[in-house]
Amino acid sequence: MTNEAKGMTRRVLLVDDVQLNRKLANAFMSKMGWETMEVDGGLLALDWLRTHPPVDLILLDISMPDLGGEEVCKQLRADPNFSHLKIIAYTAHAGHDDIQRFLANGFDATLIKPISSQRLKDVVGTLFPAA
Repeated sequence: MTNEAKGMTRRVLLVDDVQLNRKLANAFMSKMGWETMEVDGGLLALDWLRTHPPVDLILLDISMPDLGGEEVCKQLRADPNFSHLKIIAYTAHAGHDDIQRFLANGFDATLIKPISSQRLKDVVGTLFPAA
């Protein structure tokens, strides 16, 4: 049963400087019943989050030209207004040590690009178990 079928649409902000990555994640998340919003940089993500209704989840690219995902996560975790927010590190280049660092620095999970629909569903399912 999708979130919509249960009467509770969840919202996700997709943050990636590569449009194709946002489109793919958007398609997968929409199919899972999530309302999706997109921005193409870390600074835009911080601004967007402070000026729009809250989201439940951020799919956050690590390597972006303006402000990387690790710094965005650090700033969000320092702000009590975003303590509820689930944040997934979304990256093409991550070894075991990188993943451990992401988790230690406030990310809730990690996805390695390119993502598959099933892997995304599995990770999101661990953060938002069915009610």
